[in-house]
Amino acid sequence: MAKIIWKGFTKHIVQAPHFPLPAGARPLMLPVKHFWLKAIFLAAPVFLPVLGSLYLKNYLLQTDMRDKPWIIAGMFLALLLGVVHECLHAWAYPRKATAHIGVLYRRFLAYASCGAPVSRRRYFIMCLLPILLCVIPWLGFLFCPPDAKALASLCWGCAIMGAVGPCPDYMNALCAFRQVPRDGYLQEGEDGRDYWFVP
Repeated sequence: MAKIIWKGFTKHIVQAPHFPLPAGARPLMLPVKHFWLKAIFLAAPVFLPVLGSLYLKNYLLQTDMRDKPWIIAGMFLALLLGVVHECLHAWAYPRKATAHIGVLYRRFLAYASCGAPVSRRRYFIMCLLPILLCVIPWLGFLFCPPDAKALASLCWGCAIMGAVGPCPDYMNALCAFRQVPRDGYLQEGEDGRDYWFVP
């Protein structure tokens, strides 16, 4: 895991120290049109099973496991776990790297910045690791007994948000899969964009 430096609540993203990009580095091209719509579509294989499990569990137990206030509380909890989401990104970086993590207070949005190069494989791990914030509460929901309706709803609300929240990360992983050769490396540039190169 990279060395994490907490930057607190900031107006702008505080960039971490960056390694120089190689001369032939190319930007990772992301969709410009309908980015968020495409990203949410990519999240469908994650959030549809979570959504379907609620109705399946209701059917199998012949009861309604939904408690709306607790579902909303779970969604709010998932938002508060934004910093944990960014720490999971940092966990995938090499030990010698330094990551800055903070929260943009104007948007209440957590961020992570790390300028160290990573292999294509490690980049996939870095992008997809926050899915744990969906899987763990989802397992909690699946194993909740029928009389734990509040806990089940809290876990389900957290899981559904944990499934949809990383949708930009899913898009980054897909674009890297399509554009970057297997022996390629990716690195965040000083402009905040990701670049790839082959050493």
